[in-house]
Formats: sequence, structure tokens, C-alpha cells
Amino acid sequence: MLLSLSPVKAQDLNINTIADLENLQDRDMDYLRQIHEITKDYPAFAYEYTMNDGKVTDVIVTGVNSDMDRKRLEVILFDLKSNKNKLKNKSNRVGVFYSVDENAEYKGDLKEDVLSNLKFPADAKDWGIEGTIFVKFVVDENGEIPFATTASNIDTSVEYYLEDLENQAVSAIKATSGNWEPAEVEGVDVSSLEVMPVTFDFQKNPTLPAIIR
Repeated sequence: MLLSLSPVKAQDLNINTIADLENLQDRDMDYLRQIHEITKDYPAFAYEYTMNDGKVTDVIVTGVNSDMDRKRLEVILFDLKSNKNKLKNKSNRVGVFYSVDENAEYKGDLKEDVLSNLKFPADAKDWGIEGTIFVKFVVDENGEIPFATTASNIDTSVEYYLEDLENQAVSAIKATSGNWEPAEVEGVDVSSLEVMPVTFDFQKNPTLPAIIR
């Protein structure tokens, strides 16, 4: 039974709602951080789930040379999928879904469009600040992005430049607003919470690592 199919409205995203979003996504974010920490040196990393009666039975990881890293990824990806399944058909009071039947899909080349709106701020480079910004954003039932926030794995005492990186990542994601097909639950368009990693790297400049579903 669905708790709500109410579309999220930008004005409904108050401090309490943001706190709800943060709390409900914490476990997924921890899994994502672990995955990206392992896969950052494996550009060919890919994965797929084996399903039986709608349940995950196995995870197949490719593009990872280390047997230890591959096995760790299989476990973490399995746990991530299991966690998302537990959240299925649950939403917060404004109808933002954390697990859906059909994910929101971008109408175009998402990586190309996001990267075209990104730059590595010179001051942040000068201060040696690099790492991954995780942009958490809502795609509503109209394919628009009414809300976005960030988390990161960047440890720095220069908060101003870290904030600059976060603003860059959020602005690039928000530039895609209106170009999404919304997520679906039981055939109904719904608002969903999405996560996209944006990595700022001295050698590679801004990049988008593999997006984990």
C-alpha cells in the first residue's frame, strides 16, 4: 500500500522535509561512498543484478581487476539494492519516493550536459581541494528539479572553496531541470530522490563517476 502519491511542491521543501530526506538517504549514501571509494581507480567498472521473482539473487561486477575489490563491491551493491527494496513503496509526507518501479530518466546525454555546465574553480585547485560531491536532488512529477543539496567526501579546512565546488555541482544538476522523465510507482508519475556523484580531480577535472541505481 502506497503511503502517498502526492506530488512534491518546491514550497513544501522546508527545513523539516530536508531533514527527512537526509535521514532516509543516509544508509544509501554510505553504500555509495564505499562504492565510489573502491571504483575511483577502475574506469571500466560496471555491474548488473541477477533477479528472481523480483528479488536480487546475485550481483555481477566487471571492469575490476582485483578479486578482493570485486567481492567487496558485490557485497556492497547487494546490500544497497536490498536497502532500496526495503524503502520501496514508502514516501515522506510530501510524496518523495526513495525507491521506485521505474527510475527517473534524463532525456538526452546526462553526462555531457552536466559536464558542460561544470568547471573546476581555480581557487579550489590552488588550495588543493579535490574529491567527490554527491548531489542529492528531487525530480518531480513534471520532470523538474525543485530541490537539490549535497554531501561530500572532501575533508578541508577551507570551507569557502568547498562550498564553491558544491555550488558548482548543484548548479550543473539544476541546469538539467525540465529535461527528465519522472519516476513511476505502480504506473503513476511520482517525485523521486536521485543521487549523482560529481568528482573534481586535478588530472581529470570534473567527471561523473558511474551512477549507481
